[in-house]
Amino acid sequence: MKIPPPLSPLPQGEGRYESLPIIPPPLTGGGEGEGERRGFSDEMERHHNMQNLLQRLKHEVLLLDGSMGVMLQNRGLPPGYAPDLWNIERPDIVLEVHREYIKAGSDIILTNTFGSTRLRLSEYGAENRLREINQEAVRIARKAAGDRAFVAGDIGPCGVTVHPLGELSFDDAVDIFSRQVEALASAGCDLIVIETMFDLIEVRAAVVAAKMSAKGLPIAALMTFTQDGRTDTGTDPETAATVLDGLGVDIIGVNCSTGPAEMVGVVKKMAQTTNSFICAQPNAGLPTNVGGKTVFPASAEEIASYAEQFAEAGVNILGGCCGTTPDYIKLLSQKVKGKRPVPKTVSEGLKITSRAKTVYIGRGFPFLKIGEKINPTGRKAFAEAIREGRMDMVVAEARGQNEAGAMALDVNVGVPMTDESGNMGRAVESVQTIVDIPLVIDSSSVEAIERGLKVYAGKALVNSVNAEPERMEKLFPGIKKYGAAVIVLLAGNEIPEKAIDRLKIAEDILKQAMSYGIRKEDLIFDCLALTVSAAQEASAQTLETIRLIKEKLGCPTILGVSNVSFGLPNRKIIHNTFMGMAIGYGLDAAIVNPYDADMHNVVIAASLFAGRDTGCRRYIAFYEINPPKSPFRKGGLLPPFSTGGEGGLSTGEAEKKKKVTREEKSTSEKIFDAIVEGDRDGIMMLVKEGLEEGIDPRDIFLNIMTPAIRHLGDLFAERKKFIPHLVASAEAMKRGVDVLTPFIEKRGAVEKKGTIIMATVRGDIHDLGKNICCMMLKNFGFEVIDLGKNVPCEDILHAAKVHDADIIGLSALMTTTMMQMKVVRDAVREQGLPCKIIIGGAVTTKRFADEIGVDGYSKDVGDVVHVTEELLRK
Repeated sequence: MKIPPPLSPLPQGEGRYESLPIIPPPLTGGGEGEGERRGFSDEMERHHNMQNLLQRLKHEVLLLDGSMGVMLQNRGLPPGYAPDLWNIERPDIVLEVHREYIKAGSDIILTNTFGSTRLRLSEYGAENRLREINQEAVRIARKAAGDRAFVAGDIGPCGVTVHPLGELSFDDAVDIFSRQVEALASAGCDLIVIETMFDLIEVRAAVVAAKMSAKGLPIAALMTFTQDGRTDTGTDPETAATVLDGLGVDIIGVNCSTGPAEMVGVVKKMAQTTNSFICAQPNAGLPTNVGGKTVFPASAEEIASYAEQFAEAGVNILGGCCGTTPDYIKLLSQKVKGKRPVPKTVSEGLKITSRAKTVYIGRGFPFLKIGEKINPTGRKAFAEAIREGRMDMVVAEARGQNEAGAMALDVNVGVPMTDESGNMGRAVESVQTIVDIPLVIDSSSVEAIERGLKVYAGKALVNSVNAEPERMEKLFPGIKKYGAAVIVLLAGNEIPEKAIDRLKIAEDILKQAMSYGIRKEDLIFDCLALTVSAAQEASAQTLETIRLIKEKLGCPTILGVSNVSFGLPNRKIIHNTFMGMAIGYGLDAAIVNPYDADMHNVVIAASLFAGRDTGCRRYIAFYEINPPKSPFRKGGLLPPFSTGGEGGLSTGEAEKKKKVTREEKSTSEKIFDAIVEGDRDGIMMLVKEGLEEGIDPRDIFLNIMTPAIRHLGDLFAERKKFIPHLVASAEAMKRGVDVLTPFIEKRGAVEKKGTIIMATVRGDIHDLGKNICCMMLKNFGFEVIDLGKNVPCEDILHAAKVHDADIIGLSALMTTTMMQMKVVRDAVREQGLPCKIIIGGAVTTKRFADEIGVDGYSKDVGDVVHVTEELLRK
């Protein structure tokens, strides 16, 4: 029998899965639940199941299963023990749980492999059994499923945080995920489910790995969101959906995090952003301690009461996460199983994102102003800073352009005879911490572009590809792999003079891009603004090209407008006038100088005539924020301004008064800002400037840097700053302290506030929050002994005795491990240790802390210093 090849990636957008045929179910045989299929090879079976799953999702809501951990705990899984090991040690119990969920109505069951990456298994000395554990999990699930359910290979976070939040490189993360994906896929699962992700970079690495190693299986990617609708790294649902959609994920969704009430809103926003299928798995509320056991407060009936709301919000797959049971799945089956999914209304167009914000580009959306100033061309000092590997000037330009109204930033660090790839990675890392607007990764080097894409937490725009076959062959695979969008230059070896010839190039490049699996909506065409002084007719051809691209291809367009005025006096009025004309022809974006107030005036006015400002709302809001002082003032209608949102067009985000510029601030204020903003590149120079000005080193530490990091904690508590900002700020603080330390030591050491033992409890290998807490506490003068993750109780007690600790800090992220905190508390009391205990972590609450009898509870990393200081005062 000839085996059909795996399906190639299908174009996304309207009717994404229309080409999938409905295939009748295969004949089955063998014992009940054995999943035997006569006459089908493994490859044919996988091909059929993929088609059948995606086809069914078009027409009916399917049910996932619920919690595995709670079910195994109820059957004797010891606290802190790895559930994944029971695939080998107690397969009968895992099989029993799967069968309960299928009996309750689950259409898809997840393998018991949430923690089966190499790094996570290594915490139990089982890393060499990775393939065996994952493949046995698929075998057990398949035995339970038979032909009644699909088997999803389940993948959780890899076990450590990925750079720049952690030390693990993107490539190493891809390798770690690839090994698990390959093991699951080769064992015959029907799809891959990546779940419980809070960091865009890590989930991107997991998806890249799945695309490489999943043998064409459908891929689902689920992220966790807090009660305010953002991840702990600051990502909103629209941005998460946009990034995952760009990567070609088939099923996008949300799991864990919260109960169903908060999750419905997340689902609705995702469904309005992408044509991919949507999945939701709510928790049964936040866990509590009842009689020494972890109990979830929400009943099956309470959680299931939201089923219809999830369906109306646009869900295609509904299941449960922590604390949910087969009883809940049974109720879902009665309410929504098999119902037809609600039709979606998705905002179409090119989308790019930062970690925290999505920007739409195209007809009807605000004109996109991309800042051009992160570029060393013709700037000796800027180029020298890059040559030295310094990013302080890059960061300063990023901050300045953002405050001046740029809506995205072009990042170019191309300096001859330098490590452009390394510099691009450092520049992207630094800039994305300082600003929350999308980045355009600009380089002639494919290697530099790829380095930037790997470290970028979002969907980037790449600048650029042209009609040269070699350039397309090298660049398009990376654009597809990393889910980016790309600027297309309508030129090859030569620039066509006529608009019709540029259109022909656009059509050819579009065809080539789509052959690599790149979607039409991820291309934006640069129609080429040529110098008017050299070829006046060329400008008319540029305008005509814009019109043709919009009319014939329906794609967005972009220009580098300053090129048009080269060689002429009073350049600004020339290229701004041309830009206004181009907006009238349909131009959607431009790479501009955001410090030019006249440019902003032209954009906001021209947008009125181009269908980009319905009801003149943005124009009115713009002038409410930036009122013209005089129509005759030199330099244009508006002074330079500071803005937020859509380049100064959002009244909710823009500031009402002009900010004090950075140059007007004192060195002390600049140091304070550098800590709050996480300016790791500029802090050392600023501290040195402060010392040269005669500021006492103790004052810099105690009265400038310490209040700054405390203020950052307040901003984190208010959800105005997120984990990436804390990581960057803690590193900036450390670098500043390194400069100060020799000067402080000359005047006598700073007294330590106390000694604290920090550990993630036994059985739990999540440590990002704990690591940030350690950095924060160290920066505030505490002696911190970090024992790491998966730490046994006896090791914690031993360290507390050896170091004469004042406080023990415990972290847990898993419901299956949180009771280890009570084990430590009981042991401390039994041995009569004088230590106080503080706990924290995503699954913990103040109520839980009170129930197990510990001394303090830190709700998040921004709260830990205050709580610790309060405990020492008692």
